[in-house]
Amino acid sequence: TDHATGSMETSDDGSGRFTEVVLHPAVVVSDASMIAKANELHHKAHELCFIANSVNFPVRCEPVCRTAL
Repeated sequence: TDHATGSMETSDDGSGRFTEVVLHPAVVVSDASMIAKANELHHKAHELCFIANSVNFPVRCEPVCRTAL
């Protein structure tokens, strides 16, 4: 799951633009030994992301990875 947030600014004419987006993906893995790899894969996916590389504002990714309860 992900609960992305974004910051916007508006101009005097009523137009606006995003100034930043932060992704908060939450991943559940079956074993604690998988957490480091999952975080590594998130980092790599973010580096290669077509959308994040196409917009004119920063897109940050702050993944949370945990084991199933």
